Amino acid sequence: MFDYFMRRILLMPVTLLGMTLLIFAITRLIPGGPLDLRLAQEQASSSTRSPVLTLNDEQMQSLRAYYGLDKPILKAYAGWLTSLIQGDLGSSLRYQEPVAKLMQSRLPVSLLFGFSSLLCSYGLCIVLALCFAFQPNHLLVKLTQNILLFFHAIPSSMMAIVLFFLVATRGYFPMGGLTSEDFADKGRLDQLFDILHHATLPLLAYCLHQMAVLTFILKDNLTAEMQGDAVQMARAKGASRRQALLDHALPLALIPIVSQLGHQLSLVFAGSFLIERIFNLNGFGMLSFEALTERDYPLVIGLLAVAGLLHVLGNLLSDLCLSWADPRIRWTKDKAQ
Repeated sequence: MFDYFMRRILLMPVTLLGMTLLIFAITRLIPGGPLDLRLAQEQASSSTRSPVLTLNDEQMQSLRAYYGLDKPILKAYAGWLTSLIQGDLGSSLRYQEPVAKLMQSRLPVSLLFGFSSLLCSYGLCIVLALCFAFQPNHLLVKLTQNILLFFHAIPSSMMAIVLFFLVATRGYFPMGGLTSEDFADKGRLDQLFDILHHATLPLLAYCLHQMAVLTFILKDNLTAEMQGDAVQMARAKGASRRQALLDHALPLALIPIVSQLGHQLSLVFAGSFLIERIFNLNGFGMLSFEALTERDYPLVIGLLAVAGLLHVLGNLLSDLCLSWADPRIRWTKDKAQ
C-alpha cells in the first residue's frame, strides 16, 4: 500500500507538467486573447475623425512583447515554468499585481466558505442519513426528507437568490459583504459574531443543495447495505440493529461519497461566481470570472494551475479515504503489488 501511494506521489509532477502545458497552449491558441481585446478597446475609444486604428509593425511587436505573445509556445512555457519553480506565477494584466498576491488576498474568503460548506455538508449528511435509515417511518424523519427534497431540487445559485430576496432583503441578515463598516472598532468576540452574521446566508447557499444530495446518496446506500450479507451475518451473530448499522453498513455505504471528496476539495477554492456576486464576496469565484472576461491569461493560468494541483491532491486523498473505508480495496492494491 505504501509503495502504491509513493508511485502516485511521484507521478504528480508529471501530471501537473502535462496539465499546465495544455492550459498554457490553449490560452495561446484560442482567438480573442488580451491583445485582440486591447485593440478592440482602442478601436472603440478612437476619435470619430480617425475611426480606423492602425498600428505599425514596431507598435504591434511592442504590444505582443507586453502581453508575452512574442515567443513560441514552448519557449514561453519554459520561462513561465522556471518562474513557477521560483514561486512566481507572473503578474496580472488587469490589476498589475503579482498573481500570487491576488490569490492570497482572495484566499481567506474561499477557505472560509469552502471548508465550512464541506464540513457541514459531509457532517450533516452522515447524521441525517443514519437517522433516516434507523427510523425510516418516524414522522419527523419523513418531514425532514420532504424538506431535503426541496433543497435537492434547487441549485446552489438559485438557493442564493431565494435566500437573498426572502431573508436578506427583509433585514434579518446583511445583504452583502463579509464584515460591517464598523468592524475595526468592535472587540474580538463582536468581530467573530459579525463575520458569522454576514457568512450565514452564503454558507447556507453553498451547502444546502450539496448536503441534500449527499444525504440521499448515503441513505440509499445504507438501506441497501442493511439488506446485504455482511449486515445479515452480523445480525445472526447477535449484533443489534444499531451496531450493524454503525459498524458494518456505514463504512461500506460511505464509499460512494468518499470517492467524491477529491472533487469537492478542488471546489473548495473554486467558489461560485453567482453566490459571490449576489452576496458581494471577493473570493476565487469572482476572481476567476474577472480573469476570464478581461482575458487576463497570467491570472487564468495561475488559477487553473492551483486548481489542478488541488484536484490531483484530492484524488490522492480520495484513494486514502477509500482504502480506509473499504478493506477490499487495500487487499486488491496489496495483491497487485
